[in-house]
Amino acid sequence: MQDWRWAAAWILGAFGLWMVASSVSPPLPALVGRDMGPELAPLEARVSAHPEDAAALEQLTEEYLTRGAPGLAQAALDRAPESVKAEPAIADARARSLSELGLARLALTAQKDVLTLCEQQACPRGLVARAERRARFLSQMVRLGVEDPTEQPNRALLAYRLAVREVSLDMR
Repeated sequence: MQDWRWAAAWILGAFGLWMVASSVSPPLPALVGRDMGPELAPLEARVSAHPEDAAALEQLTEEYLTRGAPGLAQAALDRAPESVKAEPAIADARARSLSELGLARLALTAQKDVLTLCEQQACPRGLVARAERRARFLSQMVRLGVEDPTEQPNRALLAYRLAVREVSLDMR
């Protein structure tokens, strides 16, 4: 009669030790498994060490956005000093991250801010063209009531087609 009690106690004890051991193990780094490994560490360190370096922040946010992490890009942009946020390239990265987060209205406002900044200071032609193109697309999305294109892909596609049609009409 005692044998089964000892066996049950031994099994429960082993299971308890296994549970404790698995919960005490150190957590995995947050970015492991998301293809954001160690190559981003130098960029993150550079942005942390030199928060006024707009080029470093632009490069870091571009890497985040390229890897499909607009939330991380937005967090990095939110922590930037106001003087850096006033740079047109940084404002454009903010608009792109908001767009990829599914916040079309905020992204449109941010994209219009980029165009306003480019009216006040010299901007590269590519930045202006990209900002105008994205502003047309976002304005069509907002007009059609699409906030997040992943929730309404058909309407987002229609907004894209309308924005492209506007471009072709502008070129004639």
